[in-house]
Amino acid sequence: MLSIATHRFAKHSISAAPRAAFASFRFMSSVPSTMRAAVVRETGDAHALKLETDFPTPELKPGQVIVKNKYAGINFIDTYHRKGLYARDLPFVGGQEGGGEVAAVSDEAAAEGIKVGDRVAYSVFGSYAEYTAVPSAKLLPIPDEVATSN
Repeated sequence: MLSIATHRFAKHSISAAPRAAFASFRFMSSVPSTMRAAVVRETGDAHALKLETDFPTPELKPGQVIVKNKYAGINFIDTYHRKGLYARDLPFVGGQEGGGEVAAVSDEAAAEGIKVGDRVAYSVFGSYAEYTAVPSAKLLPIPDEVATSN
């Protein structure tokens, strides 16, 4: 993998007074309640993967961020999940690698220095969607010198 894995989010020390002010602030950009996603509702061949336009956007949980996906990795193992060779609870959103911009941040992730707009890559289930909930520990920051567009 790129040298992205060697970079870590900087820890910021925030005094107690500003931290209290941020506690009530929602660390979110505009995240819709539904999204487009490639969903598997029953296992099978490629036709089992269906584009849905009103799939529920993942809920932000403690220690997580919501990533607005710009990229999703396509891997052979994804076909094993879709076919049911590697069992997954149904329905599920396909994919397990992605990247994009942080769109929402839990208080715990914010305390680690992660903020809305950070460019990140990750490896968790559910990357074939507009948004993915990602534990902050699974994020890899994308360095400024790595381009994500042409």
